[in-house]
Amino acid sequence: MVAAGWGNFGDMRLAGAFFADHAEVVDDMLNVEGGVWASTTVPVHAAGFQCCCVVLCDTRRRDVGADYTLHIDAAGPTGRRWPSAWSTTFRLPSAMKFMVLPQIGLPVEPNAGRHVYSLRLEGSNERFDIPLDVVFQ
Repeated sequence: MVAAGWGNFGDMRLAGAFFADHAEVVDDMLNVEGGVWASTTVPVHAAGFQCCCVVLCDTRRRDVGADYTLHIDAAGPTGRRWPSAWSTTFRLPSAMKFMVLPQIGLPVEPNAGRHVYSLRLEGSNERFDIPLDVVFQ
């Protein structure tokens, strides 16, 4: 049962997330290369960067078949914000514990410094933040 006023948000919750060089699901297990970034280096004047994002989920069987929209918001060191810098809508195929968002592009300010990428499910007030130090080279 979905609580009134929560839109399409059921019981599924975001338990965590991280950026990685590469991630994939093999035999229902997560394989990660270069995961849990603290920083990334981008070329001077870059407007963004590419990465894989692994999202850890807390799901229940009753969530299977429900539609969800995942948004990643971004904020730069000067306070510039990108609401819904990246979004996807999906149907939960199983009571999964993680999902891989392969090769997504996220924005950066033209200044080096701490950026924060916030993941949220549409209809929920909860979010999970990934702080990332962006260095220009």
